Amino acid sequence: MKVIGRKDDDEFFIKWDPKYKIGIPVIDAQHEHLVKLCNDFYQSLLKNNDFENYQSLVKQTLEKCLSYASTHFKEEERLMLAAKFEGYKQHKASHDAFTQKCEINYGFIDKLPAAEAIKFAHFLYDWIHTHIAHEDRLYLPALVEFLKKNQSK
Repeated sequence: MKVIGRKDDDEFFIKWDPKYKIGIPVIDAQHEHLVKLCNDFYQSLLKNNDFENYQSLVKQTLEKCLSYASTHFKEEERLMLAAKFEGYKQHKASHDAFTQKCEINYGFIDKLPAAEAIKFAHFLYDWIHTHIAHEDRLYLPALVEFLKKNQSK
């Protein structure tokens, strides 16, 4: 499975794009780091010369990605709750579904054939394009309002 217009040896699977920025520096920095970790994961999939080392590298890289995603989700959810974002439950459910799918894949990523592992990388790619670029923008008005009110105090 390939992303149209990509070569498998491209340095970046996902290029950081200004459309991912929401204007909250801490969240933007976390999103940019998540993109980097997804790129690291994809690159680990491409370095499969030695199958035993490949499995270990892929699992370690995915572990870093998932650990950071968990940290990011907690921060984002904390901010949504503080801002009283009305769509919090739906947004958290989306985070939970992502986490569940990742945990399932993490449990057997070292046993997946490379083609299936790359399909999972494409899931991460799609997640970034839909969740970060679109869904995260839904809480932005509530968060901006909350931050304005609390900066003036």
